[in-house]
Amino acid sequence: MDNNLELYKIFYTVASCGNISLASEKLYISQPAVSKSIKKLEAALGITLFSRNSRGVKLTEEGMVFYQYIERALNEINVGEKVIDKLKNKEAGIIKLGVSTTLCKHFLIPKLKRFIKEYPHIEVKIINKTPYETLKILENGELDMVIISEPPEKDFYNFIELYEIQDIFVAEKNYLESLNIKNYNDIFPFATLMLMESGNISRGYIDKYFKNNNIVIKPEIEVSNMDLLIEFAKIGLGVTAVIKNFIKNELKEGKLVEIPITPPIPKRNIGVVYHKNIPLSVAAETFLKYLV
Repeated sequence: MDNNLELYKIFYTVASCGNISLASEKLYISQPAVSKSIKKLEAALGITLFSRNSRGVKLTEEGMVFYQYIERALNEINVGEKVIDKLKNKEAGIIKLGVSTTLCKHFLIPKLKRFIKEYPHIEVKIINKTPYETLKILENGELDMVIISEPPEKDFYNFIELYEIQDIFVAEKNYLESLNIKNYNDIFPFATLMLMESGNISRGYIDKYFKNNNIVIKPEIEVSNMDLLIEFAKIGLGVTAVIKNFIKNELKEGKLVEIPITPPIPKRNIGVVYHKNIPLSVAAETFLKYLV
């Protein structure tokens, strides 16, 4: 029965019209072709679907039972086609997106606000976990894409750069002056150092900087959220590494001071990651193009 969808449509139209002539006009095919199709379907099913009368044709008892199922099936197909049209026209759809707290607040939300305004019928689901956790979920096919601050190592991911960022060391002005350090490259043994937890991508990037410059450190405070580091630094708790792009107001207002370490930490890029082997939905593809 795999190839009988067209026969079902013809059967449904004849049953709805109660007349082969009217059905042929609606279907834009000849009356003999309609009659032939009905006979072919009856032969395939091994049952009589219609009886003839003076006004046309009438469903048999078995034909009436079959008609009820075909009507429901064709209605479902019609609904499905309408849904697909909505998806194609960006009038529906779901995007499943993974992002860390810091990137969500400082990078994603401003862009998401404009996207939702432009595509109000596309639903956006946010999974707020660490980058490594969201990459694992992406690998399992449970996310469409992940916003991340460093390209993943595995080669089955696509990484598209979106925005260049600069990591810097900062502290509150009075705290920095209290250390009485003339050469800021010597600050780490004397300052209370506050960093992201080990295993975090940003922490890994800072650790790499320390290693490449032969700087031995022992952070006294480690947290899972960069916003906490910013707040701790603002009250004079110590020195921390943060993303400069995300603290422009604090620097401008003097709440934090950039520590001029040489060489500076190399710049890196926020980007969007998606799985090479899993096709993106129309909604996810729309969001990806919006970001890029």
